[in-house]
Amino acid sequence: MQVEGSERFACFDLFDTVLFRKVVDPTDVFRLMYHRLARALPDKMNGICEDAFVSARIVAERHARKDQTETTLDAIWDELTWMVGDGQDGGGPHKNGKDAAIAAELECERELLYPNAEIAAEIATRRDEGRRIVYVSDMYLPEQFLRSVLEEHGIMQPGDRIFVSCTHDKTKHDGDLYHHLMAKLGGKASDYAMTGDHRHSDHRKPRSLGWQTRHYRGHRLNGFEKRLNDALTVPRLPRSILVGSVRGGRIDQRGKGNRLVSDFLGPASLLWALWTIRRAEESGIDRLYFMARDGYLPFLAASHLTQAGLTDVASHYVYGSRYSLYFAAIRDLQADLHWIFDQPGDLTIGKLLRYLKLDRAALSSPMQAMCDGFAPDAALGAGDFERFTGVLAECEEGQAVLACAEEMRRAARQYFASTGLIGGGSPAIVDIGWHLNVQTALQSLIPEQRMWGLYLYLSETRRSFLEAGRAESMIELNVAHRRTAPQPALWHHSTVAEHLFGMAPEGTCKGFEFGEDGQARPVLQPMKPDEVAVRQEIADETQAFVREWAPLYMQAFPDAQTCAAAFRALTDEFLEMPTREALLTIRKSVRLSREALNDESSALVSGFHLSDAKHAFDVLRGRKGAEELGWLGAKFSLAPSPLDLSGKAFRKLRPYLR
Repeated sequence: MQVEGSERFACFDLFDTVLFRKVVDPTDVFRLMYHRLARALPDKMNGICEDAFVSARIVAERHARKDQTETTLDAIWDELTWMVGDGQDGGGPHKNGKDAAIAAELECERELLYPNAEIAAEIATRRDEGRRIVYVSDMYLPEQFLRSVLEEHGIMQPGDRIFVSCTHDKTKHDGDLYHHLMAKLGGKASDYAMTGDHRHSDHRKPRSLGWQTRHYRGHRLNGFEKRLNDALTVPRLPRSILVGSVRGGRIDQRGKGNRLVSDFLGPASLLWALWTIRRAEESGIDRLYFMARDGYLPFLAASHLTQAGLTDVASHYVYGSRYSLYFAAIRDLQADLHWIFDQPGDLTIGKLLRYLKLDRAALSSPMQAMCDGFAPDAALGAGDFERFTGVLAECEEGQAVLACAEEMRRAARQYFASTGLIGGGSPAIVDIGWHLNVQTALQSLIPEQRMWGLYLYLSETRRSFLEAGRAESMIELNVAHRRTAPQPALWHHSTVAEHLFGMAPEGTCKGFEFGEDGQARPVLQPMKPDEVAVRQEIADETQAFVREWAPLYMQAFPDAQTCAAAFRALTDEFLEMPTREALLTIRKSVRLSREALNDESSALVSGFHLSDAKHAFDVLRGRKGAEELGWLGAKFSLAPSPLDLSGKAFRKLRPYLR
């Protein structure tokens, strides 16, 4: 209960406490400013590179502070009149180059600043307790500007106060701003509590004055963000934006969050979409067709970029799957069924009949006799499969399969024609990749449209371009020597990547059919409502991430090569050592299925068992292949301490595994 006549104050630092920037380092703001000024003042900025501009801006601030308690934004840009002009020349919507530069810096800061949800909630709690809220900052940005930012985000309310060093010519670092604040607001030192990130200015100095203090550390990069920052080989600006977006999701500026999306799916889907768009722009492709379901999340990102006017490349989402395209491409029973036998896992007679859409109870006598010769759970060998297809080709069931395939083929062609995939222009399909089997089947269905595919990765065992058409990938999975050039994480975790990116809130495409109106449509596998809800939530979170970060990503990733390098680093870090918080979402929402029917599934991520540690030792000793362990990084991330550290050791040793 507050005593009448006394007032208690909750004081908060602004930058890296109440407000965060979307970049990792404050000086990265200047990199965005450079590109904005290069467009606004091309004559002034001609011949000045990004790094030179950033260095000049840092030095100007240092000179403006010389022999001064604090400086202002205006004084900083007075030091840079040699670059942008002194007011006697210049043009555009601003009076002179200096005005344009100041306006550009303020615009960049406003676009990059967002509220820290954790501290915003604490401010609301302190306000409800009857404490007066005070914001205190050592900053050269104008106080009125910072007030407007706080009001824009709903943080500053009537009755709150703000004290900025450049306005009062006093700093927290020296303690003078704290004395000035107490003189203005009254009360004793014990009435004040300060929360901030700077160890000296926000913690030690106010505590020496008798204030209560809290040293806030939430702005620091966590382990995953540090690893990602160190692994990125891209220029400074795209690295800062990518890591900043991952940190932003963790800080959770929207008040809710999904760490699977913020740590991986959000930035990865946006980078994938950007890579396809950059390649399309570079290659003259006018429209992209993202294949269901692996292309669903990057499609959401790409379609937003188009709708927001950030690109002219059109994006479409088309249904199709390995099974639907393989089945529709059946023309010869003894030549076109090999894909069934090549599916992962054991092929039983029951599963084979399901692939061919045949009812065991309605089989003819020769087919019934063939099936009776196999135990229900017995795995068919290559010879068994050849005998089966030989008998099938001679029976009425074979004709039924061919007729069903022909009907599906006609429906598929009409469906793809309705989407615009068949026609003029320069289209390209977008999928996750691997062997180009799907593109080969699609090329067989649409021989008049030469296929062009853009993929995440392609193996050296891919189909030939003569069969599949043109194809290229963001990551090539063929490394000459894995100790000198480590294999990408996608090499070891391609199945994991397929299931994470395939988080569409709908079932897989089982085929194509004609509706009552005569129009072709895809046939989708039913999905449980609770699974749809979880996947829809992930899709919604991904869209929210894209809306928040797409404009900055478009500026930071100007070409396909930069997108590919960033995507490689992100997937390497996440797939090798995923965050525990993201794995909690994966465990409840992602099921593993390896074969084309998608009828059988199991958990993609299982908990850690002590036997997993033994399996890891078996790999190191050469007794077991690493691929047999599944997603080992996920198991170790879920392991209790100190066993979770084993994942880091295993990752370091992976290049040396036999």
